[in-house]
Amino acid sequence: MLRSLLTLAALGVAGLVAWKLVWVMLLPMLFGLLALAVKIALIALLIFVLYRVLRRATQPDVQT
Repeated sequence: MLRSLLTLAALGVAGLVAWKLVWVMLLPMLFGLLALAVKIALIALLIFVLYRVLRRATQPDVQT
């Protein structure tokens, strides 16, 4: 009984250590992906604003 409990505890500690190591290795990659998503969003926003400005500049003024 005690031996199976110790095995389960050791497996849990080993799993926790493995989880921490994998998280430390993946964290920089996740920040890189987040930075890439922010860059793409900012470029898309810049293109949208440029499109709106050019569209407004090329439309003739309508006087009422």
